[in-house]
Amino acid sequence: MFDCDGLLLETESRWTIAEQVLCDRWSVPFDMELKRRLLGTHLDQAGVTLADWFGMPAAASPAMADELIAAYREAVDEHGAEPMPGALALVTGLAGAIPMAVASNTNLADTRRVLTRSALPEHAFGAIVCAGDAIAPKPAPDVYLAACAALDCDPRRTFAFEDSPVGAQAATAAGLVVVGVPSTSGTTVCAHVTIPSLEHVDPARLLNGIIG
Repeated sequence: MFDCDGLLLETESRWTIAEQVLCDRWSVPFDMELKRRLLGTHLDQAGVTLADWFGMPAAASPAMADELIAAYREAVDEHGAEPMPGALALVTGLAGAIPMAVASNTNLADTRRVLTRSALPEHAFGAIVCAGDAIAPKPAPDVYLAACAALDCDPRRTFAFEDSPVGAQAATAAGLVVVGVPSTSGTTVCAHVTIPSLEHVDPARLLNGIIG
């Protein structure tokens, strides 16, 4: 199981651009603490966080979420979405040998949008499961439980690769073996194993249950 933003694809800088756009628009200085609070969160929660950061009432949260996703899409349109270091080699090395899924807090349409614009082979994933509708967002375990159900796999025998504390919390709650790959400096991801990047994962060794 792979998270998407900041784990498979280098989209966190695109989210950062969007966050900076909103900060500039509302004349609030951008701060890395805001980035850490937003990292890996569902869009609804991001709207709540932004409204609070900007000193706005809670009722402004949906509008902040709408502004954020619009700015994010513009950033992706301008800059694209490249695979994170090691992601392409890992996914292609595992394709056809083991079931894989994407498990994301970003909505399904935008997750598919960035995947199709990247060099990653989307056909390698047996499922793309995203928060929304009846699936509660991370840190609830629902996204990972739904992804495991989609692949008919036992969570206890499944690796989850995550770059955010929110995602790692969700995967842990779902019972998966969590591999932390922090994408943002200063972020601590509570995981069973933590590695600097996906470049440190050997597909052949992973098939035998070995990280690194």
